[in-house]
Amino acid sequence: MNLILEKQTLQDLLQFWRQDYDVYLPQKLERFSHFMPLTDNCEPVNNEPHNTRIPPKALFLPMTEALVKFTRYGGYEDAKHEIQSRVVFAVRPCDAQAVQLLDTSFIQEEYTDPLWQEKREKTITIGLGCHKTCPTGFCTTVGCGPFNKAGLDAILTDLGADYLVETLTEKGSSLFLTLPEAQEQMVTMAEVIQQKAFNQMPVAFETEYLKEKLEQNFDSEYWDNVSQSCLGCGVCTFLCPTCFCFDIVDETQRRERVRNWDSCMFRTYSLEASGHNPRPSRVERTRQRISHKYVYWLDQINQIGCTGCGRCVRYCPVGLDIRAMLRQAQTLPFEVSHAV
Repeated sequence: MNLILEKQTLQDLLQFWRQDYDVYLPQKLERFSHFMPLTDNCEPVNNEPHNTRIPPKALFLPMTEALVKFTRYGGYEDAKHEIQSRVVFAVRPCDAQAVQLLDTSFIQEEYTDPLWQEKREKTITIGLGCHKTCPTGFCTTVGCGPFNKAGLDAILTDLGADYLVETLTEKGSSLFLTLPEAQEQMVTMAEVIQQKAFNQMPVAFETEYLKEKLEQNFDSEYWDNVSQSCLGCGVCTFLCPTCFCFDIVDETQRRERVRNWDSCMFRTYSLEASGHNPRPSRVERTRQRISHKYVYWLDQINQIGCTGCGRCVRYCPVGLDIRAMLRQAQTLPFEVSHAV
C-alpha cells in the first residue's frame, strides 16, 4: 500500500512509536551519523546522500556482547539480554539487504544464533530510499539498488515536502495506520524519482565471470598489486554491513564470556595455536576479504556478499578502492569451463 507522510509530522510520528517501541534512527555524533535511540530533543539526519558510518548490523550483532556469566564457584549461566521491540527508521536499502544476507549465516535450520534471531524478530525495519546518488556507492552493480526492498517492512521515497510510504509487510503497515493513501500522481512521481536514481548509478565494474577469474588466479601477482598500499587497519571490514567475523574471549575481571567484532584483515585472526598462520601477510588477507564477497558467498547462497554501500571506499585511510580492484580483476586471464 502507498501512503503519504508529511515531513512536518514525522517527528510526532516517531515520538508516537516510542510508546510501544524503542526507536533508532540516524543522528549526528561529532562528524558522522550513527543509528542511535530516539530522545525528546534528538535531531534526525535523513538528508545525507550516503549511509551511516557504522552499519545497522551493529543493532543485531553488537560490537561487544556478553554471552555467558561465570559465578564465583565455577558455575555459569547465560547472560541476560532484555531485548525490546523496536523500530529502526531510515535504513538505506544496501544496509537492509546486508542484514538479510547475514540472516543466512546466523539463522540456519541446523545452527541458529538465538541472540541474532530474537533481535531480528523484535525489529521493524523502515527503509529510506536514496534519491541522491552516493558518490562511493555501487549498489546497482552488485544486484542491489537505491530503492531495493529486500529486508524492509516499509520504504520511504522523498518527494520534497512529503514522503511516499510503501508498506511491504504487516509489521510495516501497523506503524502507518493513520496516514492517508497516496494519490496516483504522487505514486507516479515517486516511480520517476526511483528510476532516475537507479539510472544515475554507473556500472562500477563488470561482474560477469568475476568469480571465475578470482578463483583461477588464486596465486596471481594481482593480489600483491592490489594489497600493496593496505595498512591492515581493518576499517573496511569493521564498517562493512555484511562482514561478521567475531572473536570470543573470557573477561576474567568481569566474569563474562564476550563476543567481539574481529577482522580477517588482522594478522592474528587466522593465527593457529601451533604458531602457523595460513594468511601471514596482507596479500593473503586481502585475497580472503575480496574472495569472501565475490567467490565464497556465491558458492554458499548464490549471491554476492557485498551490497555496494561504499563504506570501504569512503573510509579507507589510504584511498584503496574495491571498485578499482575489481575492474583490474576483470583483466585477469581465465578459462571458461563448459559443464556437461
